[in-house]
Amino acid sequence: MSVNSDLGSGSTTAGSGGRESGTIHGATIGVAPAPLPSVPVIFWIGWFSFREMVRRRRLISLALLSLLPVLLLMAIRLWYDGEAITPYLIFATLSYDTYIPFLVPVVAMAVGASAIGEQVEDGTIIYYWSRPVRRGAIYLGRLLAAQMVAATVLVASLALCFVILTFGEAGVVNWTFIRLYLAACAVIVIGVCVYTAVFACVGTVVRKPLLPAILFAFGWEPMVSSVPQRIQEYTLRFHLRNLIESPEQPAQTVSGFLGDLIRIAFDRPPVPAWQSVLALVGVLLVATLLGMWLLRRKEIEK
Repeated sequence: MSVNSDLGSGSTTAGSGGRESGTIHGATIGVAPAPLPSVPVIFWIGWFSFREMVRRRRLISLALLSLLPVLLLMAIRLWYDGEAITPYLIFATLSYDTYIPFLVPVVAMAVGASAIGEQVEDGTIIYYWSRPVRRGAIYLGRLLAAQMVAATVLVASLALCFVILTFGEAGVVNWTFIRLYLAACAVIVIGVCVYTAVFACVGTVVRKPLLPAILFAFGWEPMVSSVPQRIQEYTLRFHLRNLIESPEQPAQTVSGFLGDLIRIAFDRPPVPAWQSVLALVGVLLVATLLGMWLLRRKEIEK
């Protein structure tokens, strides 16, 4: 008796690309192909997602919003002739009080909350799932594209502010000012990456992510970061500000018992910069890994 007649119920053949097919009682079955390598998949999804995001109309609104500090500086250069406020102090104040607490979370929210959540909500993300790619690679590609868009908008805005403050002022451009500018760019990029990762994770699990994102960025963050105790270290805003030089604060004019209480409340040992870096990197990794895990378990009904 031949081998085929003994099996009688089917045979299997190996195909190209690691795919296998076979017949059982006349029915053809197949095994899904192995997933494509994640690194090139992340690159191509990130590139096409970046092109998609920069063509959206909301990017025009974000660009106009990021130009508000630029317009303010142009007005200062045109109508303010005082020397009490130096360009260095203006730039430090702008980075510390405008970009980090306001522009960074707003821009990151606009692109991060919709990076994954928008495609999950309308069901178009299933078109990625029809390809042999891992869901984690899809998530990372979309997240990196959103981070690149947000970082490009804010770094370009900060560069324009630097040019306006130094235009025609040869004595202003020195290593101290350049170092402040480079540090501000680095901190803004770090902040964009962390905030975008958090908002993308929220958008993966919450159907309408804007409300919790707004509550986090403009509820929890400003409220807790204003508390003069160590609880403020539980905010991203505190750690981002801790990595950049703060503008000079006016001297305390309150004296007596009340002044002593205020100084005691605000007096605290400084947090090392490396500790803030570790905290930000930790939040970035946790939010990214959690978002990837949530997307793997996500079920889309379309």
